[in-house]
Amino acid sequence: MTATSQRQSVPLTPPQQPRRGRAVVLAAAAVAASALVSILAITPQPPAPGDAPATVFSAARAMAHVQHISRAPRTIGSAAHAETQDYLVGSLTSSDWQVGIQRTVGFTDWGTTGTHRLAEVANVVATLPGSAPSGTVVLAAHYDTVSGSPGAADDGAGVAAVLETARALSEGPGQTRNDVVVLLSDGEEAGLLGAEAFVREHAKTLGPTVVLNHEARGVGGTPITFRITSPNEDLLEALSSLTGVLVDSSTEATFEALPNDSDFRHFSDAGWHGMDTALVAGGAFYHSPLDDASRLSTASLQQMGQTTLALARTLIDVDLASLQEGGEERVTTLPWGLLHYPATLDVPLAAGTTALVLALVLVARRRRTLTLPRTALAAAVAAVGLVAAGGAGLAVWQIALIIDPAQASAVVGDPYQPVPYQAAMLLAAVGVAIAVLGPARRRLGGTALALGSLVLLAASGLLLALLLAGMSMGIVLPTLCVTIAVGLAAALPRRWSTASDGILLLGLMAATVLVAPGIWVGFDVGLGLGGPVSAVFLGLLLLLALPLVDALRPVRRSPRRWSWRATAVPGMALTLATAVGALGLALNREDATPSRQESVSYVLAADTGEGHWISSAPRRSEWSQALLPAGPAALETAAPWTDGADLVYGPAPSAPGLTGPAVEVLDERTRGGLRELTLRLSSTRGAPTVGLWIDSRSARVREATVAGRDLPVRGASGSWDFGFQYTGSAPAGVIVRLILEPRSTDVTVRIADRSDDLHGAPELALPADRVLVTPYVFVTQEMTL
Repeated sequence: MTATSQRQSVPLTPPQQPRRGRAVVLAAAAVAASALVSILAITPQPPAPGDAPATVFSAARAMAHVQHISRAPRTIGSAAHAETQDYLVGSLTSSDWQVGIQRTVGFTDWGTTGTHRLAEVANVVATLPGSAPSGTVVLAAHYDTVSGSPGAADDGAGVAAVLETARALSEGPGQTRNDVVVLLSDGEEAGLLGAEAFVREHAKTLGPTVVLNHEARGVGGTPITFRITSPNEDLLEALSSLTGVLVDSSTEATFEALPNDSDFRHFSDAGWHGMDTALVAGGAFYHSPLDDASRLSTASLQQMGQTTLALARTLIDVDLASLQEGGEERVTTLPWGLLHYPATLDVPLAAGTTALVLALVLVARRRRTLTLPRTALAAAVAAVGLVAAGGAGLAVWQIALIIDPAQASAVVGDPYQPVPYQAAMLLAAVGVAIAVLGPARRRLGGTALALGSLVLLAASGLLLALLLAGMSMGIVLPTLCVTIAVGLAAALPRRWSTASDGILLLGLMAATVLVAPGIWVGFDVGLGLGGPVSAVFLGLLLLLALPLVDALRPVRRSPRRWSWRATAVPGMALTLATAVGALGLALNREDATPSRQESVSYVLAADTGEGHWISSAPRRSEWSQALLPAGPAALETAAPWTDGADLVYGPAPSAPGLTGPAVEVLDERTRGGLRELTLRLSSTRGAPTVGLWIDSRSARVREATVAGRDLPVRGASGSWDFGFQYTGSAPAGVIVRLILEPRSTDVTVRIADRSDDLHGAPELALPADRVLVTPYVFVTQEMTL
């Protein structure tokens, strides 16, 4: 035996006997209480009643708007769309606002090849003039919906929040300083088209502008302010005085990972300041026929609206030109308000945390508690534990989908009752993480694993601070809290063991306050994406708890030591996860939930009489598998508007009553080898959307104008690389001007129209307990010009 191996190991924190009993229970209760407090602080409060004072936001009054406008889908060109316009104008006029409708053509250039989308939009715009404006405060939401959805949440909640805020502002004392504009935009679901049109025509006339945009990707939960323009210092200062606000610098990066966008993109691109806020919980109802007023959370609507009203009252009396002069800050939500600090501290905080952790490692090394190789190995084990926690969370939902795939909603892919799965994902994450960390703790030692975990977290925070702006604070701040606590505990005399335990507990409680909201809110994004993120956050919290665990239940290195306790805790957690996951399957079974969702559309080729059922969603039920047996495959010719995206499809009966769209050549000229065509494209069956695509093998598009809007022309990427869809065409059709470089004698085009319900399509034997989220009927026709 060497001299080194005979030395006694000296722990980093004061030596103690293993403690189980009361100390462990009290510590666990304190951490759980910290998590509960931090979550309750962001939970929406009960809504204000309909008889609340006139100057107060009332969700009861706002819900009356939701109930009125969400009786039917509000797609462009529909009767419900026109009726909603009249209702919005009347509501704002009755609140003494100056109201008008901006009618124009909206178009968003996404910088890609393929199908461009345009629409004839009708933005409802109301103004409350200021006494000495330094700029304009814009309250924005969109009132159109996707086909088949009444849109109570998306975006009836936003519209109602704006209308009730507008009413309350008009009840205020005297005239405000700044102009206030209500923008209830149109065509958001068609490609953010109303917002594009408003910004293009009015942005330069408003002066310095700050916008509060309202959105929804779910039906409830705490409204999340997921995007704030830069610089954000003054806006965060205004938010800091409010209660129940949820904002975090990492949410914008998370949002960019989702296949969603909002009108806010055009507002920020125009140089406006502002924030984008959305309801995101309950995503299973999003963009579906089930997004009705009965499912919208009035508490969430109250929270969104009262925050908007308070912010608007602050912003209408400040110098809006000064917003540009503020700094850029990082922000996260605490139970008592917002914590924000200059963005320039990102790297120093992360580097400082890393330096403190490394200093603790060196101290422990000098005390013979660990070695550097053991610390490095512990950091690697901690990384495996985090990945395993996220993987275990994801596995719970994936296994449930294998057993019953139809329980996932058609758009977001979430179940109606997600809570059991959320609990099962967290239990599975705990079980797997402990299964990884427990044996490593016995083999490497408690102090080595605790400090190795802090090394991993500190290094990860530093890497994020250097590479991904705004993403580091979610790791750096909780790691810093625990690191400081470990350092203070290590500095105390050995006889002060109770005080050192208390310091470690306080550090962990502070970290819990920072991490727990991320665990809670992560699920709102959806089980498929947010679930694993929440599981990783829980794994992060487990790693941060290791120093306290080491103090309360120290363990000596023992490579061969094993006991039943080594598998009891993870085994119990995984058993509970299985049981709770089974409960999720039971609660989400077909006869226990609202109607399950199917995504199917009908396509008829009028020139051949061939019909197809198509879908861009996975086949999740026996019914959809039978209806759509083929694919996935790209159907560029049959469905050029999909731009080569994979579809599942199946044969459908022909529908002789559906006539194809029509093209009339109004003018044709040939100059310098180029063909100049002026066309009228129309729907013979009165469908609101028409489209045209050019076969790139027959001609190259040099210039294109639709309804007076010039479209970008980019390089070919496929057979139908250029085309457009136009929504809102009058019976007279839409005028199209093309300049083509022919590659053959005849130019081949494919035209199509689209209606937003299944009227005229073959009867679809949809089961009684199902609803359709994409009730489109497309009629196409190929022709030569």
